[in-house]
Amino acid sequence: MKKIFCIIMNFLFVLSNQYLFAQNSDVIQKNNLSYDKNTGKYFNPNQIDFSKKYLDILLSSNSHNELDKYYLYNCDSIWQTQNFQQNGIIGKNYQRIQFHIDNALKSNENSDLYYITGKSKVNNNICNFSGTIELLKLYCYECDFDSTTTCGYLIGQYVFYEDSTQNHSGIFKGIMSCDIYIDKKNKRILLDESMDVADGYQNRTYVGVWVDYHTKLSKKCIWGDYRLPFTFDFDCGDGEMIVCEKYVKNGWETYNDYSEYSISEDKTVYLKNKWWIRPN
Repeated sequence: MKKIFCIIMNFLFVLSNQYLFAQNSDVIQKNNLSYDKNTGKYFNPNQIDFSKKYLDILLSSNSHNELDKYYLYNCDSIWQTQNFQQNGIIGKNYQRIQFHIDNALKSNENSDLYYITGKSKVNNNICNFSGTIELLKLYCYECDFDSTTTCGYLIGQYVFYEDSTQNHSGIFKGIMSCDIYIDKKNKRILLDESMDVADGYQNRTYVGVWVDYHTKLSKKCIWGDYRLPFTFDFDCGDGEMIVCEKYVKNGWETYNDYSEYSISEDKTVYLKNKWWIRPN
């Protein structure tokens, strides 16, 4: 929660030369990057690449970068999506794009570099990709859920190359961030999902572009866990992400009506179509 509060406060500071805001929690909550429609007043919705803006907001914290302190720690499990997928948008029409990251491996030569493999899916087109995430910053603070544990958030830059022999392939590149906590006993940095039931929750967020190999055309591409920043009139939900009616037809039908999920007898929610398993 502290990380979310910090980012929102810094976001407001970035905008403070453009408008006056009241010092109360209601205004702060309204200015969430994910689903506040007012962000369109301060950013251009037609802009394609928001990665620099996103990085500026994340770096506006005065916290000390502690990346070097934890260079021996491994955080490869953070990015792997296991039995689930991540959802995102590609293009100005907010076409749905789905991601599954199969593997992440820490480099032996560079402690800040991780090798990533996975798959992307737009409609029925599936592409394999591989690339890297390079860590830029690690900010730490005391965890809300455990005062003896260190929490924080990671910032990195990514570049993922789709297989150029596959249809409609290109390059994903931009800035990512995620909430973390630190397991000092096992020297691991793990994904912090303690706030996943909170309104406005977003995590493992990737903000950048996709560039077509053949046409060199760039498209806005943002994905992650749950809500998505810089998507303006896309999200009409209050407590959770609900795609606005004008965009549902662009691949979001089964997302909005929950029909792509099933619930087992023990109340476990699982995805019906594990599309990344089948060969493409």
